[in-house]
Amino acid sequence: MMSLAEGFGPTVSIRPARVEDRDALGALKLRSSLAWGDHVEALLAMPGAREVPAAHLPYVAIAELAGEIVGFVTVLPGDDAARAELEDLFIAPEAWRKGIGTRLVAEAERRAKTLGAQTLEVVAGERARPFYETSGFRFAASVQTDLASAVRLEKDLC
Repeated sequence: MMSLAEGFGPTVSIRPARVEDRDALGALKLRSSLAWGDHVEALLAMPGAREVPAAHLPYVAIAELAGEIVGFVTVLPGDDAARAELEDLFIAPEAWRKGIGTRLVAEAERRAKTLGAQTLEVVAGERARPFYETSGFRFAASVQTDLASAVRLEKDLC
């Protein structure tokens, strides 16, 4: 477990996901997605908005604060060995703007390198794009998601 204390009273730690975390991760994913108030009806109707696939669990890192899950990131191997995909990054709304997302992006980069990737990719909506660009990601392409137009961003890991 890597300890992360910057900006927090209690220590934030990062750990691998466990099977028993799956329901809590799904609930956090939905709660975080709904917090902006965008696409509420569509999100509530999408089963994928409230679940983390079991096959993804080996690729999930969890941020905990005082024993509570406050965020997670999923990094999947890409279609080619040189790329990895930052699939999910969700932070509990009450923990936004406390550095947890930045720490989870750093963990995502570390995990992507462990997978042998030289580039980390992410699809980001309008609200998330500035965060990723501040984290060093650059525009690669415009894309369409199930909910809205978005961008594919990438970051070199070399």
